[in-house]
Amino acid sequence: MYTPPAFRVDDPDWMFGFVEAHDFGLLVTAAPMMVSHLPFHLLRPEGEGRAVLLCHLARANPQWRAFVGEGAEALAVFRGPHAYVSSAWYGAQPAVPTWNYDAVQARGHVTLIEDSDAIGVQMRALAARYEPDPGFDMDAQPARYMEGMFKALVGVRIEVTEWTAKRKQSQNRPMADRIAVAAQLEARGEHAAAAALKDANGLG
Repeated sequence: MYTPPAFRVDDPDWMFGFVEAHDFGLLVTAAPMMVSHLPFHLLRPEGEGRAVLLCHLARANPQWRAFVGEGAEALAVFRGPHAYVSSAWYGAQPAVPTWNYDAVQARGHVTLIEDSDAIGVQMRALAARYEPDPGFDMDAQPARYMEGMFKALVGVRIEVTEWTAKRKQSQNRPMADRIAVAAQLEARGEHAAAAALKDANGLG
């Protein structure tokens, strides 16, 4: 991801929080060239260790075959609020329109998880994060049914070796223009995009 200095973010805590808040991301592989839209579970690093991303694919999805063998890699992509920005909102001219957005990419080494018990643990953690209380109880389902479901999945474990984060939120514009863009986004009802711009620029 192209990250000019004005937009680059190097704060690990910000990146981790962003992924946790926008955890429905893209799993990207080069061979085969494929993209899957998936929920990810981030395990933050402990001590000197690396962060880990967990996700899963249907066994019928051929993308998991990209991870067979040693040295397999993948890219996970996460995107947050974004919005079109008209240059008509700027006081400083001449100028052209652009697009504001937040994004994080994580590249890493992949290990497949094919053991049914391990996949069950992963699915329970995912359900615990999203299910309402009371909600779906995995342990209340017939064991044979759940075993069949787990066998139809392949878990993916990504040990992240490289993070890239970008906040393209008008930081390269004069402060008056940043304030004007935030106001215009609010007026258009794009509150999440306005909030991201304000946060990136310390506008409260």
